[in-house]
Amino acid sequence: MEKPSNIKEIKLDYIIAYVQNEGKWAVEWLKELVNKEMPPNKNGKPRKITFIEIRQEFVRRYMPELAPQAKEKKPSMYDVINGL
Repeated sequence: MEKPSNIKEIKLDYIIAYVQNEGKWAVEWLKELVNKEMPPNKNGKPRKITFIEIRQEFVRRYMPELAPQAKEKKPSMYDVINGL
């Protein structure tokens, strides 16, 4: 199984094959992740976890080097004005 070079290359088939290769505990982790209760949507209806959320959790756990890095925040308008 070839390791992806970025997060966008990770598809569901890759995640499933990877956790199966890791062992039963990894498969159980994935099942728990998929079945965990998510906060309701803005209409108050229950929702299921999305693939993007699954992929993000997978990358954080197994391939943190592919996880998106937080960008440095620019100073706000208030910070700029107060710094005058």
